[in-house]
Amino acid sequence: MNFETGEEGGMMKFQYKGFIREKIRRNPVTISPDASFFKAKDYLHVKGARHLPVVDNNDRLVGIVTDRDIREAAPSDATLLSVHELSDLLRNLKVSSFMTPKEKLITISPETLIEEAVKLMHDHKIGCLPVLEAGKLYGIFTETDALDHFVDVFGFKEKGTRLTIALEDKPGTMVGVFEIFKKHNVSVTSMVSPSFMVEGKRVAALRIKTEEYEPIVKDLEKAGYAVLSIGKWSPT
Repeated sequence: MNFETGEEGGMMKFQYKGFIREKIRRNPVTISPDASFFKAKDYLHVKGARHLPVVDNNDRLVGIVTDRDIREAAPSDATLLSVHELSDLLRNLKVSSFMTPKEKLITISPETLIEEAVKLMHDHKIGCLPVLEAGKLYGIFTETDALDHFVDVFGFKEKGTRLTIALEDKPGTMVGVFEIFKKHNVSVTSMVSPSFMVEGKRVAALRIKTEEYEPIVKDLEKAGYAVLSIGKWSPT
């Protein structure tokens, strides 16, 4: 999707491809379906990966291996096998025999909106979504990526103040709030409003790019806005 502004001289073009394409982990560590149990375990535990996509020679996703798959594939401590027998068994155990196959996975495309991806993870209680393009693995989107985006969206990376305000649930209510911010020459770094209502009012959490909030709060309250809480935030 392309957005263009201006007709002559100084034309600006913004190309929007979707949050997932911009946020996901490209070129993740992958493994072959013919690799051994020990190789998969090494990738997950030694290299610190939590989700290991399994791809064929054409980079097409055939499954995924997680910590849970490794634990379930390993014999229990009560096994009667000797150490040597156990080692041989696991050495000959192929990834394809204990991975979660593609047919059981939920996948997304690079064009999927990040909100959709997070909702899929929430609804299905999964920690990773493989991202496919033209049938090939493009990257993965994990719960860590989702939290990174959450931190970014809420403006935690910038110094400022968080104001939680109660608003009438009707069009145009925010206009007065932004007029007050404009009066004080203050920018808004983020604004979030949950779906639930509190005593018939909409609640909005706004992060403003200043720590000098007292005169702003005074004007908000003078204009009839209820400021429910105030919090300063300094990124570490």
